Amino acid sequence: MRRSLALLVLAGVIPIVALGGTFGALTLRSEREAVAARGRTDANLAAALVSQTLRSNLAAVEMVAQSPALDGGAPDVARFATLAHRILANQRDWHAIALTDATGRVLFSTLRADGAASPLDAFDAAALRRLRDQGEPQVGTFFTAPDGVRAFPVAAPVGRAGHVRYVVAALVPAARLERLLRVEPLAPGWTASVITAAGPALLVPRGAAPLIHIDPRPVELWMPVSGARWSIRITAPAQAFLVPVRRAVLLLLAAAALCILLLGLLARLLAVELRQQRSRDASELQRQRMETLGRLTGGVAHDFNNLLTPIMISLEQLRRHAADAASTRHVDVAMAGAERARLLVSRLLAFSRQQQLSPEPVELAALVDGLMDLIEKSLPSAITMTVAVAPERCAAEADRGQLELAILNLVINARDAMPDGGELRLSVARAEPRHTAGLAAGDYVAITVSDTGSGMDAATIARAIDPFFTTKPIGKGTGLGLSMVDGFASQSGGAFVLESAPGRGTSARILLPCSARAPVTPPTAAAVTQEGTLTILLVDDDHRVRRASAEVLAEAGHAVLEAADVDAALALLATRGAVDVVVTDYIMPGRSGAELVEQVRAEWPRAAVLMVTGHVEDDGALPDGVELLRKPYRGATLLAAVEQAAQQRGR
Repeated sequence: MRRSLALLVLAGVIPIVALGGTFGALTLRSEREAVAARGRTDANLAAALVSQTLRSNLAAVEMVAQSPALDGGAPDVARFATLAHRILANQRDWHAIALTDATGRVLFSTLRADGAASPLDAFDAAALRRLRDQGEPQVGTFFTAPDGVRAFPVAAPVGRAGHVRYVVAALVPAARLERLLRVEPLAPGWTASVITAAGPALLVPRGAAPLIHIDPRPVELWMPVSGARWSIRITAPAQAFLVPVRRAVLLLLAAAALCILLLGLLARLLAVELRQQRSRDASELQRQRMETLGRLTGGVAHDFNNLLTPIMISLEQLRRHAADAASTRHVDVAMAGAERARLLVSRLLAFSRQQQLSPEPVELAALVDGLMDLIEKSLPSAITMTVAVAPERCAAEADRGQLELAILNLVINARDAMPDGGELRLSVARAEPRHTAGLAAGDYVAITVSDTGSGMDAATIARAIDPFFTTKPIGKGTGLGLSMVDGFASQSGGAFVLESAPGRGTSARILLPCSARAPVTPPTAAAVTQEGTLTILLVDDDHRVRRASAEVLAEAGHAVLEAADVDAALALLATRGAVDVVVTDYIMPGRSGAELVEQVRAEWPRAAVLMVTGHVEDDGALPDGVELLRKPYRGATLLAAVEQAAQQRGR
């Protein structure tokens, strides 16, 4: 009996102990990996910060080496001294500046003269050869300056490689690097070191004993520093792994209680489920935010369209009746502003994804000319822009508003790639056959934006059009610009091509199919001809839009009936009888224009219908076969749309 009970206990204990041991081993390995990962992260961060500091100091000392005081046969030491003291007054990271000849003899030093040792003594033979023979700026090792400050020199030659006449050196205090090593707080007992070719040179925390001397099994993680023969060493004591061992032992003992293991497993599953649920909630919240933002944008655009429509119509009427050239000029300026506002509203609708592509023949020379005012105002004076439009180009088959937005996106990207200035070129020409490989047969036109900026490597180009990928700092870019350009080009039957190389700038090319149609010139008031008087029912809840539109129609000789909503319009039709054309807004309080169209077609089928709107969430909601006029519009456009609607109904 006892033997059976013992075997039963062993049969129950052995699996539990095995599970506990396995779990403890996995925990220990996970903790080891976590400690190593933290050490690698700290080493990577410290190496990156130190490398950036070295590069900036080398660049600064190279600029000092270009001083005019060092030109000619002999240096102007007094002039250089004045420059050095001014630099030290503003460059807080430098402790001293020295000027030596090629042999290391000190010609000038901001340190006291009686203790001005040559900074070239802190360079090894290989570094001196690269400095003197190859003319490359170098970083020396740490040493104690005559005034007791521990520092390291950065030096740049004056003269060409192999003909170095002088050397300008700046001493950077070690305390500067200590601050960088302390950016990410180290765990208790951990140390960070800067290792040079001469050995360990800097230890953080200051005064800590090197772990390798007191701990036989420290964990060391190394990371090289770019731009110097230095390395960052993060050292963690073996004691850091004892805590996980103790935890493993405790888990092994606690494994005897199977319920705890089950509860732990249940908690883990619950945590995973909660994380997944939080992720789903976050995704849904983001989707709702974007949808809300899109609806808000569309609503604002709709209100702006209602404001712009009477403004544009009234300005057009004023221009027709202007008494002198000055009045005409003022009206033209106001009309240009209204037209720019219309383009802005169309871009808002494009952002909210509530405007479908409307391909049309686009004359690219006129389009580029219309964008130049906006482009020039967005470019700093340090950037020079040239525009080249080939005379043998063709009209592009594309959505005008989306093409304007795509060109502006490319120009802004080119500007951001040249923070210090450069050259930007916008060109339009027929696409070469090598550029259209893989596209459908036919003729294409290429719109190319080129810059002389920093360029991109192959890895960045491969991801450049990915949504939300950006190389710009946080808050400077969304990562959607190039993906929108690529999507627009593809939907238009063309392609988007990026060509770039580091240091050689970037060329972004939009390929669009040539249009078989001739570009359409917007109608003017003088171009609209009348073939007879029409009786028109004008329905719009905005009295300003309705009043301005009615005046244009009445001035053209048409008889106009006005209604503020669907019910008032139906009452007028019931009293007045059939009309020639019904011009109705789509979005109105109560009943929409679509309901009015359905009833008009049922009861007055001979009446033509023209739907007017500045905002439609879904074009599929419009009645089939209805003529559509987008707000904002000019008076000439309204007259042309009314006549076209009337003609299609058999007038």
